[in-house]
Amino acid sequence: MKVLFRKKVITVLILMAVLVSGLAGTWLENAYAQGAEMVQTTEWMMNIPDDTRLSSITIPGTHYSGTAHVFPGYFFQCQNLSIADQLVRGYRYLDVRLGIDGRGKKAALCFKNSIADCRTKGSIFSKKLYLADVLEQTYAFLEAHPSETVIFCVADEVAGDDPKEFEDLLFSAINKNRGKWYLNNEIPSLGNVRGKVVLASRFQDANLYGTTGLKFNWDEQNNTDPVDLPYEMTGINGNQKLWVQDRYRYNTEEKVDAVMDMISNVQADDSTFTLNFLSTVGDGWMPHPKHYADLINEELLKTKLYPNTSYGVLIVDYGTKEIAQHIYMSNFKAQEPKGEE
Repeated sequence: MKVLFRKKVITVLILMAVLVSGLAGTWLENAYAQGAEMVQTTEWMMNIPDDTRLSSITIPGTHYSGTAHVFPGYFFQCQNLSIADQLVRGYRYLDVRLGIDGRGKKAALCFKNSIADCRTKGSIFSKKLYLADVLEQTYAFLEAHPSETVIFCVADEVAGDDPKEFEDLLFSAINKNRGKWYLNNEIPSLGNVRGKVVLASRFQDANLYGTTGLKFNWDEQNNTDPVDLPYEMTGINGNQKLWVQDRYRYNTEEKVDAVMDMISNVQADDSTFTLNFLSTVGDGWMPHPKHYADLINEELLKTKLYPNTSYGVLIVDYGTKEIAQHIYMSNFKAQEPKGEE
């Protein structure tokens, strides 16, 4: 009986070794088919020189990053992955939409999409997703992977919130670990922000703090009819600028055209940040982000992203590891372009 048991164990171990070897071989084969072995998703910034400006790096980002669990999901869900999982899979720009939950001493910032509260799990009765939860996860990720940085682009999602209270709650959370943040309004080099969270603000410094991160304020691009120039420019400071394409009411064809227009014609550099949103709710009356994301993400994966080229921040709904890799591998010389023109 013991001999038979040992034989069974050995057989299982051999099968497992073959399976693991096959999976590793497939991974490497797929990586080399793209022209280079894929850089690890948890530490891909390690391979970028310290003196590179953050704006000159091609960065994968997610739109409405906290909406993996939100109800009703048909209208409001924009991601399948939790923020912790997004970071592990290579995303370094987070679209952080918050609102004030509670009053007085019990007030806190929670993740929102319009009127919907984001949750920690897939039940409508589960705990709300609070800023404190996500900060804990982000700090843990950066501690484990100190070569990386994460851009937090923060906006108040609730029109009725008191701006001063919102910013007070935000900076109360930041000040608990202020040394882990970059709060200046000047595009940093990667070496200066490794292991840190970079704040980008889409709010108006109502409390006159003076240091509220990179000024990422732009006008709503909520038109449904296409315009000749789908991206718009605004200033970060007196010397640095921000280009944004966020036509979130375009249909699929118009949105793909806008995304590709910016990829082809607007290159980020040391003094220019670019945000290119692939997200849209369409031009109809019933938004369904998943439907549009499936089509637009497929187009992105078929698009050549040339090596050693800066495309700025590409921000997606329903981000996957494959999409993140396709985006960030354009930072490296070894990659051969893939896909169609």
